[in-house]
Amino acid sequence: MSATGFPRLDSVRLSADLADQVRELGLHASSVLDRLLPVGRCAEVLPAKRLLGQVWDATMAQLGAAPGPERLPRLTALLARVRELESRVDDARVADGVSTMRRVRRALTRLHTSSTAEELLSRAAEEACTLGFDRVLVSTVDDATWVLRKMVIEQDPRLAEEMLAAGREAPPRLDGSLVESDVVRQARAGLVYDVQENPRVNRQLVSMSGCTSYAIAPLQAYGKVVGLLHADSYYSPRREVDATDRAVLNLYAEGVSETLARVSVLEGLASLQEGMTRLAADVRIAPPPEPAALPRHPLLSAREVEVIELMARGDANRAIARKLSISEGTVKTHITHILRKLDAANRAEAVAYWLRN
Repeated sequence: MSATGFPRLDSVRLSADLADQVRELGLHASSVLDRLLPVGRCAEVLPAKRLLGQVWDATMAQLGAAPGPERLPRLTALLARVRELESRVDDARVADGVSTMRRVRRALTRLHTSSTAEELLSRAAEEACTLGFDRVLVSTVDDATWVLRKMVIEQDPRLAEEMLAAGREAPPRLDGSLVESDVVRQARAGLVYDVQENPRVNRQLVSMSGCTSYAIAPLQAYGKVVGLLHADSYYSPRREVDATDRAVLNLYAEGVSETLARVSVLEGLASLQEGMTRLAADVRIAPPPEPAALPRHPLLSAREVEVIELMARGDANRAIARKLSISEGTVKTHITHILRKLDAANRAEAVAYWLRN
């Protein structure tokens, strides 16, 4: 997919049978076209797609040269085989993307049992390690100060504690000198490369971590950035993070943000109710009503759930607007948010995902 989605082409592995078939087609095409094609390992989507594209282009070039009647069937058969294998490779890529979406959804679902903001932030770091990252830092932003709250490094817990201690001893200021300042100001996820040489990183923390790249995503509540998620892949396998990692981390951060906002409200209400209960014991007044139940879906808001339910029933935008007493333009906006959150290309794909889950 694009830089705003996933899965990553170079990380999606094909089945051994499909990889063999792509490679065999490359060898067969070299013979039919009388041209040496770079047939190598086709175990991942990217090299497989590249080889199939080269076979297609080379075959089309020969078709454009008006081949004799004896070669035309063989060239046509090559094109048909390329299209068949490309379709199967794309299916494998989509399946991997669905798997990633499900991992994000499961991680967010597990966070719903958090009863306090402190517990949520702590568990958010642990759950992020189920999404393809092996080092995750959760922090909050307090009056332009970057406050480190929880770091998880399963392979090196001691390093995690040392980095937290260092960050807490001298909390970094988000005064524009650090990349994190941009993420907070723009409320937009980011990537940081060449970390050890980058002048806009916290030198003490990156020196301790030894990382070369990391992704950052904002945690938001009530229209402002209240925290940050940092993540990289340093151990197994060690690799540079990329735009897909940023998209996954940002999608996860959006879900964490929604839960964080609700948990904070409930904490405040619980504190208020406790005070009101004490007051009621003195002046005999009733306690406040219980807060409304939370939406059940980890990615979609309550209104978005209503919209996609009506979409799944076959309702057009006008009918949805009428049933929900909102404008048709608002319905279109909700659908745009639904497609983005479910990583769906169109309404049909979003509905199919919804019905499967």
